[in-house]
Amino acid sequence: MKTTEKFSALRNCIRFIQNHKKDFKEEESALTIEDGEKAFVISDDRIFKIPEVKDYRKLGFVDGGTEPIIKGSDFNISICRVAGIILDSEKLNAPEKLPPIIEFYSATISEKNGNGEIIFRTSLFPKESSYSNYLPQEDILIPLKDPSIRMQGKFLMPIENHGGIAMRFTEWTYAKHFILNELGKGDIFIRDGSLQTGYPKEIRLANEVYSAGINKNVYITGLSKSCRLLNQSGDSLNFQINLIGNSKFPKDPWYYYPIKKITRVDNQADLFFVKFNKDSPYSFRFDIYIEQSNNLSKQEREIIISNITNNSNDPTFLGYPYGLIKVDQLARISKKEVESYKIQLLIEFDKDIFNKFILPRLRSVDAHDILNKIRK
Repeated sequence: MKTTEKFSALRNCIRFIQNHKKDFKEEESALTIEDGEKAFVISDDRIFKIPEVKDYRKLGFVDGGTEPIIKGSDFNISICRVAGIILDSEKLNAPEKLPPIIEFYSATISEKNGNGEIIFRTSLFPKESSYSNYLPQEDILIPLKDPSIRMQGKFLMPIENHGGIAMRFTEWTYAKHFILNELGKGDIFIRDGSLQTGYPKEIRLANEVYSAGINKNVYITGLSKSCRLLNQSGDSLNFQINLIGNSKFPKDPWYYYPIKKITRVDNQADLFFVKFNKDSPYSFRFDIYIEQSNNLSKQEREIIISNITNNSNDPTFLGYPYGLIKVDQLARISKKEVESYKIQLLIEFDKDIFNKFILPRLRSVDAHDILNKIRK
């Protein structure tokens, strides 16, 4: 009886989704939520076939990875890694003037500032002294009440996520040096993810990247593996455009433009949707820095997209740029590595301080880990 009830509830759940997500309106546009966003009506005359690349440009890719090593409710230590790679003449190469990988530890604590407010302070510690040139030069300070670190409603973001913030900040600082030292006029910089910023002072770092791109005439772009944008009716924007694009160009790669222009301080992007390989089931959100995109001709726009398309034929992830696959592999931190770092880190603690002050803090959040081990 219980089994029947369980499957009945599951069946009703499935029907609920099916009944509400079977179709979409033809006359739609992207949902705008804040000022500084302009959306355009979705129509098939905005879908364009991506031409074959004829004008080759150098592509630069940057991505980061991070994992917490130890964490309590009021402190965290993470290992972070940021990597860059260059595609030139269809060959992937390491940067010539920058280290291809930089590694650092991030340590986050909660404390009171001079005004009596609780803040999260994150300090960065490079594994090699030369890496410090590519890290943010100041501690990252975020007030506990800052909305950027609220997950949902009044729930606070886990403190270990501040390692990810440190990684994001470093992606921007490394990217600035990457653009200034490794790329030139007409080249294309691609970061993993959108151009949106989300934390205090991250905007300043992003603007430094944009300034570097303007000064060097390097195009600043971002490619998102996932997209949660909605249209005005609350349906998936990516889903609707994907259907239109595949219907109009079923045997070709395509791009959709314009869809939405964003000119907010924290997000300065001209949005595209792109399907880089005709045999791929995926299309992606693709951002170009708005100041650059507004001045692009259709020809130059298609040169950017066709160069990335030419790098999106690897069978490991068909339709996704291989440069981003490779830089993700370089930046990724494995669980095995984390265990090794953890052993090294714990050895460095003063034994008495660790037992009296650190271990009890670790126990405040590790009960879930114990349950996971029991399940295994």
